[in-house]
Amino acid sequence: MLVQETVTFFIGHPAPIKMTSTDATKEDIIQPNFPYIEIVQFTGGPSAVLRGTRIKVSHVIGYLLMGETPETITKNILPHLTLPQIHDAQKYYKYYKDEIDEERSENTEEAGRKFLRETLGEDKYRAITGG
Repeated sequence: MLVQETVTFFIGHPAPIKMTSTDATKEDIIQPNFPYIEIVQFTGGPSAVLRGTRIKVSHVIGYLLMGETPETITKNILPHLTLPQIHDAQKYYKYYKDEIDEERSENTEEAGRKFLRETLGEDKYRAITGG
């Protein structure tokens, strides 16, 4: 039985997950295992990457969402990766879907243009981009 206190723990992710004994069960405290995933600090913030590479989980998921399969990714696109690494990225995505989807939406050309417009102002943005 859990004590009436906040349980804080990390699950291979930079943000702690907090639960109280009223909503946490013994099964909730078991940490999922992501042996091929690590969190790396980039200039834009932390991102989940395949351990020992600079390949972000969000990139792997992008390929899968475009219709690629784990096999075509390891054979044709990123041949230095293995199927277990791709499967671990898929598993991580299922667990942290919202965070990965947010990261993917922040790393689009449209999001970059919006950021520049907000940061520079419309006149400077037009002077730099010509548009």
